[in-house]
Amino acid sequence: MEAKEFSVFCNLISETYQKAFGEELSKLPHGKALTLSWIIQEETGELLSHKTLGNYVAAALHGNPGKVNPTAATLSILARFVSDDRSTGGRHEMRMGAYAAWYRYRIRTLARQMAA
Repeated sequence: MEAKEFSVFCNLISETYQKAFGEELSKLPHGKALTLSWIIQEETGELLSHKTLGNYVAAALHGNPGKVNPTAATLSILARFVSDDRSTGGRHEMRMGAYAAWYRYRIRTLARQMAA
């Protein structure tokens, strides 16, 4: 994952953690990873593995882009989770594309980073 993408990824993971637990990003133990997986599923209707979420948090905390290679589908689920996009009932519309939420999130985050 290239550096620019990784910074957006780290921001997304941090926002996901903040929304779910109301605290700053920190190590994700097994039980908390399971809880995060359930919270995301409840909100989006999509299941993400607790192991995957744990790996994502670890990579973000350690600043190691080589340890993760998330799919656009997974990133889109996380982007929908943090954006509260309920306009489609928590699910994507096929005409918009399955990964539209990720790309919208990415554009917003990069624009904020460039403005700072």
